[in-house]
Amino acid sequence: MGRVAVDITPLRVSRDLRLLVLGNVVSGLGTQAALVALPYQIYVETGSAFLTGLLGAVELLPLVAMALLGGAFADRHDRRRLLLLDQIALVGTAAALAALTFAGSPPIPLLYLLGALTAGFGAVQNVTRSAIVPNLVAPERLRSALALNFGLMQVTMVAGPGLGGILIGAWGVGAAYTVDAVSCLAMVAAAAAMRPQPPQAGGPTPAGVLRSIGEGLGFVRRNRALTGSFAIDLMAMTFGMPRALFPVLAVSVYHAGAAGTGLLYAAVSVGATVAALTTGWLSHARRLGMIVI
Repeated sequence: MGRVAVDITPLRVSRDLRLLVLGNVVSGLGTQAALVALPYQIYVETGSAFLTGLLGAVELLPLVAMALLGGAFADRHDRRRLLLLDQIALVGTAAALAALTFAGSPPIPLLYLLGALTAGFGAVQNVTRSAIVPNLVAPERLRSALALNFGLMQVTMVAGPGLGGILIGAWGVGAAYTVDAVSCLAMVAAAAAMRPQPPQAGGPTPAGVLRSIGEGLGFVRRNRALTGSFAIDLMAMTFGMPRALFPVLAVSVYHAGAAGTGLLYAAVSVGATVAALTTGWLSHARRLGMIVI
């Protein structure tokens, strides 16, 4: 079992990693609840599978653009401060969604806008949080720390949607957004308690933001392992993750309502959680490319 289970030593030896992981788990539960609430709300209000699926298209551009910008900013600024500011922005978007919902029948374009902002700020959070982890542990502990961070994130993706479905069923969509706003304060507190995380000292002076993004994309294009991994992941996400259909299926086909919607979202992450928390064997494996395929 020691060769299979993920190593939790990084949590024991790094206070800042414990803060980061704990803040991520608490805020992730609320975020996943809200991710169920938004498409469910759009489908219930419109009855349109097209308009529900369009939410994913609206979120795509800010998701990609802000992830690239977030990486460039993380190379130039204190990552702890960047994470803190970004998390405050996520609290604001969740609070805005809650306020609009409690006010009654928010305009669909405004829901799209707030969904796009949430996706963009969420992308910055993911990039910044990942960039912090290598600063918190010794190089020989990095693989275990990343696997642990990813595995616990998957746990929130299992429990969070179920929580969202329960909240929506019991108290309405606004309750899920409220819980999201409150839970995001956990990451705000965690980031505030961490030590500063400046860029690596002694490295080259970063180029301009756009040039830096271009260099990063060029590096990926020249690295066959990264290109193949990204291509496989992109194809899987595009053609193998029917998340946009979950509210439609739960409401109109299975007649399971908000609770069924939450369970469908949670089901996707169950296998990923099991896989991520049993990655110890990868440290003894060769031919990782074949394993990815």
